[in-house]
Amino acid sequence: MSRKARRQDGDSPLEDLRLERTELTQDEFCVMIGIPRATYQRWIKGQTDAKPTIKQLKTLARILKIERIDELPDDFGPRGRSHSEDDTQ
Repeated sequence: MSRKARRQDGDSPLEDLRLERTELTQDEFCVMIGIPRATYQRWIKGQTDAKPTIKQLKTLARILKIERIDELPDDFGPRGRSHSEDDTQ
């Protein structure tokens, strides 16, 4: 199965980084970060705000080869849609 075929629905900058910068599946990525896959999927679908611990954030940055904090996306959910928009609908 190709990496694009493994992509989840949505337009998540975090999912884009995982696909562009690693060869890891979602399961492998989540194990390395220390989060359940369901949590990751909620993050990238914008169903919940990501609240990684400092240790998880450091691991995420290392895996994604991020050298500066401003290289991380501000929101892990779909582009153009915030978590707060879900609360108003």
